[in-house]
Amino acid sequence: LREMNYKVASAKHVHHADFSIDRPGKDSWKHREAGANPTIIISPGEVAIILRDKKINTLSDLVNMAGDSDVLVLEGFYGLLKESDDAIKIALIRNAEDLNTMKGGIMATFEKLDEKGVYKLPEEFPQLFKLILDKLSH
Repeated sequence: LREMNYKVASAKHVHHADFSIDRPGKDSWKHREAGANPTIIISPGEVAIILRDKKINTLSDLVNMAGDSDVLVLEGFYGLLKESDDAIKIALIRNAEDLNTMKGGIMATFEKLDEKGVYKLPEEFPQLFKLILDKLSH
């Protein structure tokens, strides 16, 4: 997608309640402990913004955080995506029963299922990618 000039953002959901990208003892951690919110960390190669107690409750919240991206790739966020008809979804499913848990979207699996519309990866990746491009162009 990047090679086709799409601006791609990504977000990963971490379900561990005590997860932090910051580390105790680091200056940025000390800034946060002193009450800074957000904490902004800048190096020559990247910028990180840590928002304390920021809640992401909707798919729109995530899309807004992605700025002017054309595509937002999400890992996890099952709760936000399962009822959405607006998102192009690729759910890597384990079995046929998993098909019933996701509303709409595209399904792919690493296991061969005898289900119409379920792509077998990696063998059927070219067909899946073409379908994604078709949906992006509409």
